[in-house]
Amino acid sequence: MISIATKVKLITMVLSITIVFNILVTYYLVQDEKADAQIINIAGKQRMLTQKMIAEFYRLNSGETGAREAFFKAQKEFSTNLHRLRLGDLRLDENDDVSMLLIKVEKEWKSFEKLMLNGLDNNDNANLNEIYIKGNLTLELMEKAVLAYELHATKKRDFINQIQLVLGLFALFVIIYMGTVSLGIHTQLSKFLKHSEDISGRESGTKGSELDLACAHIQYFLEDVESAIDSATLAVQQSEKASLQLSMAKQSPESIKYLDKSEDIVIEANEELYKTSILLKKLKTKLQDAAHPSF
Repeated sequence: MISIATKVKLITMVLSITIVFNILVTYYLVQDEKADAQIINIAGKQRMLTQKMIAEFYRLNSGETGAREAFFKAQKEFSTNLHRLRLGDLRLDENDDVSMLLIKVEKEWKSFEKLMLNGLDNNDNANLNEIYIKGNLTLELMEKAVLAYELHATKKRDFINQIQLVLGLFALFVIIYMGTVSLGIHTQLSKFLKHSEDISGRESGTKGSELDLACAHIQYFLEDVESAIDSATLAVQQSEKASLQLSMAKQSPESIKYLDKSEDIVIEANEELYKTSILLKKLKTKLQDAAHPSF
């Protein structure tokens, strides 16, 4: 049978581990959501950059100033972001759907980029329709990639939320069990206090916790036992005196027979009183330990 102290230690340890683990899971969720938000933000920006490159390409072919610089800036940023998503610090190795979509995006992007650069170098507007088609295809693939990123983040968040729910329910179970154990301890203390009142024969005259009151009642009972020891010791001494007087009273042969019997009775009573005194002293020692526990 597991002791109450062991139960309390186990409950405290399990509850502490559960709370710490829940804190770590929450911290991981917050950090992971930040990383997912950055990835989704960059993936969403790729859509905007695709549209911007098409718009700047048309502006550049129309002879508008500043269009060339804006086009190459968007092109460079798109390539950098795509590399980070495909092979760099924002890569998701655990999601095959996202990886496959990014491979398709990279393939279409290279074709799209080549068409635009050839058009700029040759100042040829004949391939504008093809550039438009390739641009829309790249845009559609990036749109699918963004949705795949969002789905991936949602699944992770739902999974972590389920872990938090399980941990929360487990912690609630531990708390309820701890409350049950505490109620049992309180019930046992109340019984112990009532029993200590019964054996002391006195009402509670002091204030304090249940253990303090129980120890006070044991102390009262201890005082009564000590008084009984003193009485038993005094009885032994008086019995020894009576035995001595009986020994001295053996004067006539007629009275010897009766005195011997009386003396035997006194000696036997003396031995019983002596044993009683020893038992009372042992009881006193045990009650002293009980009255002054080391918690």
